[in-house]
Amino acid sequence: MSRFRCKCPHLPIIREDFQNLENLPDLPDELIEHILGMVSPTEIVAYGWDRVSQSVSSIIHRSICSKTYFCATHDPIWRLYCATIGSFDGASQKFDKLLVLLIKKYLCQVEHLSLPVTLFSHIQHLLIKHSYLAATSGTSCAFRFPQPGVALTHLSKITIQIGGDCGSLTLSHNFENLRTSSSMCKTLSEINLDILLSDKEDVTCAGFREILRFLKEVSCNSTLWNIRLCDDTTAGQGWSGPANLNRYRNKMFICYVRTMLELSLQINRLDLIDKRKASPYMLVMAHRRTIYMFPEFKKCHQLMVCYDIGLIAPTFSHENDRFDDLVLFEVDESHVLYKSDLLEYLKTAHQLRDVRVVVPATWSSRVLRCTQGCFSNPDYACFRADGWYNVPSKLPLAHFEIIDATKNNEEQIICI
Repeated sequence: MSRFRCKCPHLPIIREDFQNLENLPDLPDELIEHILGMVSPTEIVAYGWDRVSQSVSSIIHRSICSKTYFCATHDPIWRLYCATIGSFDGASQKFDKLLVLLIKKYLCQVEHLSLPVTLFSHIQHLLIKHSYLAATSGTSCAFRFPQPGVALTHLSKITIQIGGDCGSLTLSHNFENLRTSSSMCKTLSEINLDILLSDKEDVTCAGFREILRFLKEVSCNSTLWNIRLCDDTTAGQGWSGPANLNRYRNKMFICYVRTMLELSLQINRLDLIDKRKASPYMLVMAHRRTIYMFPEFKKCHQLMVCYDIGLIAPTFSHENDRFDDLVLFEVDESHVLYKSDLLEYLKTAHQLRDVRVVVPATWSSRVLRCTQGCFSNPDYACFRADGWYNVPSKLPLAHFEIIDATKNNEEQIICI
């Protein structure tokens, strides 16, 4: 429950006396309020249930104020948007009216908003078209400290999903109007960007730079930037020379990380995920997808790699560099082909406190059932405690632990 819980007065529901409805059950007010609380705010706004009566409107208002997290992909609004986008029969105009009502009656109360980038862009379009939203939004509940001047009054965290079914991100999304962001919300405390890269290149570094500049207008020095990069390309994230790196920049993790660093944005958490990663139980293959660990990946507070780690950035060219931001490094169900190189890679992170290796689920049972000796391969040492016996000596500042995903939190740490 939000700390801004609505304190508007509770009004009893007034019932009409109809003789032909005597056999219908007389539900108590608490049960009616519980039923209305299970309906999504989008349906309540779309059908106008808040206009039934003043007492029902007060119940709906309290229910909406308690729902401070809104995920568009799990809400009917996203299905409506996908069905009406590009239509010329007036359906798009009806959708815009519904979305405007949703902003005025519900989204103005939301504290954490999660939505696809195309819907986020559409909301910016409506804020430009209907400037009165920023002047009147959030004034319906006096107990939530309305702040006229922004449309999403209480928004403090935002998650934007980019790529794949959530839509593309190019320069055609019109994020160049930086004044719109100031009318969207006040300063954000957390910004999460979930990006899916594919061979279609529907996400570009130029579009990514533009949305970063747009969101930077509603951020501050204490804003947490969390980036989740997912690779669904056929080429993967292996090493590339300068020429190839420039040619395939829209598919490479490092190009998006460098874009953030060029804009002087401090990354709090960076997740590098392989959507086509082979099972961790498979043997070493000739055509393995591995990630090349660039030095810039260490310029964040928390680094999580769910990608088979192959080549490491050469240490001799960066021996004088210091990466004092990184405090946590995690390898999640992934192989580490050159563990000694990885330890040298982490030694320049002088403030590193935690190193975690997450063991794949059912790992122990698979090892016990193996009769061919497959798991004795050196490649699997990253999932065994004896493969990391020298970690404490090479990383004196780090607390090292191997986490068994199959056990409870109380028993998951295997001591080295």
